[in-house]
Amino acid sequence: MDLQTFGEKFQTALSIPTMEYDYENETEWLTVDQDGLNYNISRPYDEGTLQEWDDTTPEGCNIGIVLSIHKDQPFVLDNTWVDNMVANICRKLAKTFNTTVYHHRTFTFGVDISVQKNIVFNPSLL
Repeated sequence: MDLQTFGEKFQTALSIPTMEYDYENETEWLTVDQDGLNYNISRPYDEGTLQEWDDTTPEGCNIGIVLSIHKDQPFVLDNTWVDNMVANICRKLAKTFNTTVYHHRTFTFGVDISVQKNIVFNPSLL
């Protein structure tokens, strides 16, 4: 599935607006802001690039999704809200794409706290 097709299904699954497409020499991506969140989907051209960029990325993953919460979002510092929101998004994507989705890192900008995660959303178990 090419990135544009993936993005269309992603938008539909999460009920978000049309994403903007861009690219560079190593990757192509889609991005959109909605309700204090930024959704960014990156698909590097070369296999293994996601793992080079972040060694917590599970092997075989070829699309990276970064969810950023704007600092003015009211729940930005509520870890329970963040974890629940991420889990809900991961479950929707696992069902929509009928594939395993991994939540492997949470990073808090500003205080530079990085927490490695190992949460797996398997569509057959949802």
